[in-house]
Amino acid sequence: MDSGAGFSAAVTLVFGLFSWLQFPALCGFMFSSTRVGADHFRYSLILGSLLATVGLFSGLRTFVDGPRSAILVVGMVLNLSFIVAAGAVPGWFDASCHALYTDVSGQ
Repeated sequence: MDSGAGFSAAVTLVFGLFSWLQFPALCGFMFSSTRVGADHFRYSLILGSLLATVGLFSGLRTFVDGPRSAILVVGMVLNLSFIVAAGAVPGWFDASCHALYTDVSGQ
């Protein structure tokens, strides 16, 4: 694998991980300080989808042209699965965000 393909695979994997990992971070910590709180889960879906889109396009050329390393394939799967899940089952994200949300107002 040449260095360009390796870098592309690493970027794809990192963006795939970030697309999934930002969701519990936003719902569990950041939304806890807002008035509406967990009802803002849509913003996390948008952010995750943007991250996943960048990751998907970062590795697309290497994926099509080859070589397909395990890192690249895992990154592509993570990115594509977040985009599909965000579009197909947003209710799961809503329920998950409410489960992760911590009410800091004390009510």
